Amino acid sequence: MIVVSAERLTKDFLTGFWRPRPKRALDGISFSVPQGEVFGLLGPNGAGK
Repeated sequence: MIVVSAERLTKDFLTGFWRPRPKRALDGISFSVPQGEVFGLLGPNGAGK
């Protein structure tokens, strides 16, 4: 049984001070987590986890 599922996630954020422009951090990522499985996201501080 799947307890968490995400499909085609996309995340954009603005970068730049004077002329903000969009920057794509995620582009169409999908995942699922079955019951009983441990799932974690790792990355540096400020990475948008």
